[in-house]
Amino acid sequence: MHHLIIGYGYCGFYLAQELLKKQQKVTALSRHLSEEMALPGLNHIKTDLNQPFNWTEPDTVVYYLIPPPAEGTLDVFLRQFLGQSVLKARKVLYFGSSGVYGNHHGAWVTEESPCFIHNSRQQRRLDAEQQWLSFCTHHNIEMVLMRIAGIYGPNRLPIDAAKTKTAIMALDSAPYTNHIFVKDLAQIAAFFGQCKVPHALYNIADGDPRTMGSLQQLVAKNLGIEEASYESWEQIWDKASPMKREFIESSKRLDNKRLLATLGSTYKLTTLDDGVSQSLQDYLVS
Repeated sequence: MHHLIIGYGYCGFYLAQELLKKQQKVTALSRHLSEEMALPGLNHIKTDLNQPFNWTEPDTVVYYLIPPPAEGTLDVFLRQFLGQSVLKARKVLYFGSSGVYGNHHGAWVTEESPCFIHNSRQQRRLDAEQQWLSFCTHHNIEMVLMRIAGIYGPNRLPIDAAKTKTAIMALDSAPYTNHIFVKDLAQIAAFFGQCKVPHALYNIADGDPRTMGSLQQLVAKNLGIEEASYESWEQIWDKASPMKREFIESSKRLDNKRLLATLGSTYKLTTLDDGVSQSLQDYLVS
């Protein structure tokens, strides 16, 4: 079995490590490869995926990690890639976003819950899902679609916000957010890649939703910094970026029971508290 990581970046780095630890054959694609991203045993191919790409090993698991473009309602990059490339595979894992569910006003969201569309980012993500579903159906390829919560880990924490004490929304009006530790995500993806799983769609989250700003306050606590002050919904909204406003308007709690049932009782997801503590170890040493 060969594992092909398309879009070798932050998450792909941890996924490749996980697969290589299991003595798997791994190839990764990206435009560039920095020295710190190189791994012993990893076959890296520098390529511009705007150009046709040919992969003809049928016993391959494909992990697609490239997000859609920043504008429009369609993932035109993926459409071009699939249209002009040859891609043989036995399975495709798409790293999607739980943002497609939209605003459920804090309710629990399962894989059966509807998607309430209110911005073009969601439309692009849903379009990418449909493109991969159509491609895999047409070519008789197994597919696993992962709707992933907010990814955090080493070098991906709101440290600057914690240091500057950026105000956060009052708890009684703050939306729910969901998280997954990057190392857990890598282990889950590697497991899905190597094993037959019973479902084609999974919520990927730690199962412990927190209110917006909780991650920042947790980072501050771990760094011994005074926590930020709280402001009203209106105060935070008025100075929020367009992207942050999308998050404010997307309150939901991701149900991960399907994920846990598939992983089995021996696998324990990292709690947010433990994940933040682990992620800050290198930072504190430096």
